[in-house]
Amino acid sequence: MTRPDTPGQADPQLAQTRRALRHLPGGARALTWPLVALVLIHTLIIGLWVAPSTPARDAVGQDRVREYIQPWFQQNWSIFAPNPRRVAVTFEIRAIVEDPDAGETVHTDWVDLIDNEDGIVAGNPFPARTAKISRRTADRLHSAISDMNTEQRDWLKASYTDTPVEQLRERLVAVDGGAGTSDINRYMTADAAATRIATGAAENIWGEDGEVLHVQYRTSTRPAPSWDDEERTVDDTTRTEREYGWRAATDLTEEEIASFAPYLDQGGDWR
Repeated sequence: MTRPDTPGQADPQLAQTRRALRHLPGGARALTWPLVALVLIHTLIIGLWVAPSTPARDAVGQDRVREYIQPWFQQNWSIFAPNPRRVAVTFEIRAIVEDPDAGETVHTDWVDLIDNEDGIVAGNPFPARTAKISRRTADRLHSAISDMNTEQRDWLKASYTDTPVEQLRERLVAVDGGAGTSDINRYMTADAAATRIATGAAENIWGEDGEVLHVQYRTSTRPAPSWDDEERTVDDTTRTEREYGWRAATDLTEEEIASFAPYLDQGGDWR
């Protein structure tokens, strides 16, 4: 007797599957390949985003990849290796506000936006994606500058209020040693996001006092104490601060400014 898998005799189950596929409605068959193509394109873009900088990623364009990924997916390498947070992070902002009536400018106090985010996520198992925008931005800044040398980090402290901040990229690239172009590009992307967040928050917090001219942000980390050190908390560990200069306020529309209000209000009366 000939076995079913012997050449010349088709597998009955396979043959039945093929007959079923041939009897699919024409519309279903027509949708198959477009859906497959969409899945492949999506997978390719995700791969480009989570992978290090490559010629393929550069060919597609950093901005195009970022526009697709953010803010909808927020994919990064940690989706493959989730781990508990081992540091406490701050993302503080302040602004220079011009009072048109008094004809003077005022430097505001520092405000930590992550305090606001802690108010949003505390006791909320399903917070909105916007509940972590400052924390994610601080993490990206820290990751991007981790390989920068002392000279590059000193350039980060320079202010760009009248001078285009794009010149900062040129100065960072010109430094010998330290972080390379990929890390510098990541920093500039995070810097633009941080400036935008600082501007939107400043307009909501201090905008009624006058025109927000310039904003500044700073970040810090504190490591979690050892698990066997029961008497210490994260507030007792040494804070490592990272300084960045003043930036010209981002030109936001009224609608964009208003979109920051729910983010700030969710955290409670913290301002």
